[in-house]
Amino acid sequence: MAVLFSHITLSAENGSTETFLCGGIPENESGLENWTAYQNFLEDNPEIESIDVEVRSFLYGDGEVVDANEYEVAYFTKRGPDFIERSTVKPYDESNFIILTDNDIDEEPQMEM
Repeated sequence: MAVLFSHITLSAENGSTETFLCGGIPENESGLENWTAYQNFLEDNPEIESIDVEVRSFLYGDGEVVDANEYEVAYFTKRGPDFIERSTVKPYDESNFIILTDNDIDEEPQMEM
């Protein structure tokens, strides 16, 4: 069994960045929204309008490919930042996408009664 996971780099226009591992290959925000590191990045940067996402995907092991679950991702993360450079980890794919937040929408103030 080959476990598929991704190294994610989030970058915001305010200079904030975050890197973390997640299972599978996220292609849009829905692939990240259940990961704590992504949620924390949003909470720590409430004013940002967009997030650049860099995805570098890897396989660990051989055979049938399955997405890493949260326990496997936690195990890989505990092995340290150089884990993806080990000979047992093979590059799989790279991609990028942008997430637009709702923070750039101008809303009219509502009157209180």
